[in-house]
Amino acid sequence: MTPEVIGVALIAGLAGGAVAALIMGSIQAWMARGTGGHVAFARRIAPRPPVMAARSSARSGPFDRFSDQGKRVLTLAQDEAIRHNHNYIGTEHLLAALLRDGDTVAARALTSLGVELVRVRTAIEFVIGRGDRRTSPSEITLSPRTKKVIELAIDESRRMGQPQLGPEHILLGLVREGEGIASGVIESLGVTLSAVRTRLLELLAESGGPPPANYSASPTQQIHMSGPFNRFSDRAKRVLALAQDEAIRMGHTYIGPEHLLLGLARLADLREADPSMKQVFDRLGLTLEQIRMELGKVIPSAGRPTSPSEVTLSPETKEVLEFVRESGGDKPVVPEDVLLAIVRDEQSFGAQLLARLGVTPERVRAAVGH
Repeated sequence: MTPEVIGVALIAGLAGGAVAALIMGSIQAWMARGTGGHVAFARRIAPRPPVMAARSSARSGPFDRFSDQGKRVLTLAQDEAIRHNHNYIGTEHLLAALLRDGDTVAARALTSLGVELVRVRTAIEFVIGRGDRRTSPSEITLSPRTKKVIELAIDESRRMGQPQLGPEHILLGLVREGEGIASGVIESLGVTLSAVRTRLLELLAESGGPPPANYSASPTQQIHMSGPFNRFSDRAKRVLALAQDEAIRMGHTYIGPEHLLLGLARLADLREADPSMKQVFDRLGLTLEQIRMELGKVIPSAGRPTSPSEVTLSPETKEVLEFVRESGGDKPVVPEDVLLAIVRDEQSFGAQLLARLGVTPERVRAAVGH
């Protein structure tokens, strides 16, 4: 999910609880030591002349671990953010930056699987859109998920026994993080994250730079794979990502059941629509624009988009997702399950919004086949 939002940068940050908050806090503190909280990449990470590097060795920051190619990825990521008028560097900008430097192993791994720059930029514009005004480099900061990706990339370089962090480690960090918009974009192109990792390691071996023999999936990655959303299918994760995007577009700082409905509607409304959800929405006679218009009558847009880092799950949405997670045994969670959970309580806001459009819970259950 996730062709987003997609994978929408969402799940770990919204569901990680106290442990995730502690981890993110440590990452932010680590980044702040090196950047002062803001990232003016054009000035900060350009390769230093040797004399200057020696003079500043006593106060080296986290970006001194990066190779020149690794620093170039961050510079290009900033450029991608500016290109879209975004005031933050998200995982999606890192992905586009990796593809722009086409001579790297990371870029070759992605393009060999069909993940191309034009397609990634198109997905970013579809999922997030462009900002209303041009962004200055001095305004741009790293998103929490990007900080996490960099932390994971540094860990990858250490585990591979390589002192400097390059594009290949950044890509491995993106894959390990697994829940940002970049991951959703990759999966929306029909490529699994495990396939990206496998292909990258193959190309590294062919280039004469294979990882050590004892290199394997890290404990962090294994824990991530067994997290609270491990049963969510890629389709269901995509709904969460699209819901986050709808909240951002409306200037809301929360994801409510109404945003989940919009995410489901977008899944049915895409140019290459999800066939199952399109069939459900066709049976209900619902369109994305109908839901957006009806919601606008009740909860108007704030007039300006929200930063992705500000968006959290509302209590009602947490209840919906918890219900989905706890039901169905070991079966994968699919978008149809999310829709059924939204209307299980006829007094919920999501169910009432659908009722305003003439769609009852009974009709939803019939359309889904329950």
